[in-house]
Amino acid sequence: MKNVAIKAGALGLVLNFLLFLLKLYIGISANSLAIYCDAVNNLGDSLACVVALSGFWLMRRLGEKQSLRAQSLCTFIISLLIAVTGFFFIYHGTERLMYPTPVSYLVKYAVLLAVTIAVKLLMGWMFRAFRQKEDSSVLRALELDCYLDCFVTAAALMSLVLNDLVRFAVDGTFAIIAGGIITVSAIKNLVHESKYLINN
Repeated sequence: MKNVAIKAGALGLVLNFLLFLLKLYIGISANSLAIYCDAVNNLGDSLACVVALSGFWLMRRLGEKQSLRAQSLCTFIISLLIAVTGFFFIYHGTERLMYPTPVSYLVKYAVLLAVTIAVKLLMGWMFRAFRQKEDSSVLRALELDCYLDCFVTAAALMSLVLNDLVRFAVDGTFAIIAGGIITVSAIKNLVHESKYLINN
């Protein structure tokens, strides 16, 4: 495994952790469950990058067959982390529907969230560029996760705006929808990588 994959994982780790801190601040300040869950999602992405970096390090020291298995195992672990995050969204979204709480809307929160969507989109393009130099199922999983995160953050942003306009637990609803989409996507990856690990 060349240095390009390690650079991609390191950049992903730093950027995801910075996004986690920013979204955590917004989520707590606005009392928005959807944004708070999105922050936890970015923390999960940071952990996924740590797993990816560990896998890349192992790949440099293994043969081709073992390297492919290591990639598949890393992708499996990353997908598992994403699935757990999705279940976290669904659980707390349901709780928010049962016990709604007021959400504070400020324009600066909306602007900051829009900026994080742009950053995540650029990260997806970055992983794609790295993957074109050296194809990897791990980089492919990280790239896909970036695009899913764009949708999740867009949903969180929409819920923040709608909460200011609608007298309904929009925050919890969007958390459930985002969690469902993330969980289904992660489970598909888990099934795919499980088949590979069992058959090889």
